[in-house]
Amino acid sequence: MDLSTLKREDVKAVEDGLAQVLAETIADYEARSGKTLQPAHIERLIINTYAYREHLARKAFNEAYRQQHPRFATGLMLDLCGDDVNTPRLEASAARCTIRFTAALSGTQTVHIPIGTQVAAGEAVFATVEAATLSAAVRQADLQAVCTQSGAIGNGWSAGQISNLLTAFSDGLEVKAANLTVPAGGADVESDEAYRKRILLAPESFSVAGPVGAYEYFARRVNPAICDVYVDNKKTASGEPIGGQVQVTVLIKNGLPSEELMREVAHSLSHERVRPLCDTVTVAAPAAVDYALDAELVLFTGTNPAEAVAAAEAAWAAYEAGRREQLGRDIVPLDIQTALKVAGVYNVVLHRLPLTVVKPDQWARCTSVRIRAASQQTEG
Repeated sequence: MDLSTLKREDVKAVEDGLAQVLAETIADYEARSGKTLQPAHIERLIINTYAYREHLARKAFNEAYRQQHPRFATGLMLDLCGDDVNTPRLEASAARCTIRFTAALSGTQTVHIPIGTQVAAGEAVFATVEAATLSAAVRQADLQAVCTQSGAIGNGWSAGQISNLLTAFSDGLEVKAANLTVPAGGADVESDEAYRKRILLAPESFSVAGPVGAYEYFARRVNPAICDVYVDNKKTASGEPIGGQVQVTVLIKNGLPSEELMREVAHSLSHERVRPLCDTVTVAAPAAVDYALDAELVLFTGTNPAEAVAAAEAAWAAYEAGRREQLGRDIVPLDIQTALKVAGVYNVVLHRLPLTVVKPDQWARCTSVRIRAASQQTEG
């Protein structure tokens, strides 16, 4: 049996159907009293109340039973399931980027940039985790910096936007700072669904990262922003796998991972207690397969176009939300048409959107969305 397809409501320790509880209670009372109950009997009112309370208690029993299993546990109970396999929930993480510091110096002038030097963009403040010294010979230094606030606040700032230098330097020397890379990797506390995947992968970690699942487990635990991982051998030009050459493809919630995050994952996977001795590990971002959604909705006569388009846009947002955090999801026009065929829509016409097979180390990225109602309606 494929347990991944098991529905939550099918996992029960006791039967909790209200109709069955009521029937069993009535039958028990009739057997004990020798009296056949009719719906209008006063006893039925008492039994109905008791059966309803019993029904609620049984549902609580079943939910408590489900909470013992990582496939169905939530909140604190999921944390306890993770504790059983030495897999704690990941705390909120901060975004990382590379900031370039420059100074026009001459002669023997020097400027020391200490660890913790702060540079801001709006309310997001980044602090360096490396130090450097600028001089007339070395007028610039590229340093790693981490946002001082956890979560998504530090993500997505364009190159050059993080430039407000908050740390003052002595001797009145002018130092400039600007980010070279777009910061990424900031995420809130790991969600139940992401945490659940890691707990189910945890037994793979009992070995070093030789199995595919072990590499995936160790990669996912680096940062809660990581939402999907694909592990495979590197390939030759002819497509043959290269033994001992492991390529790990990482996708994050905001899309493509930053260089800083990939270095962090590579460092974690290269630890002597993680990586098999003969493996060489490469961490890469997925290749983006871009496509544009241009959909025309043919409506039934009398359908309000604005309402139909709004419903289709909401349906597309829900459909895309389940895909944007996964690698290797093919672009299938029929699936998209099915998602957009909401109430009042007779047909969905997609323009310039062929069936596209997306490889496991690729990421289907929708770059633009245009959903509109056709000029003509139909009786169907």
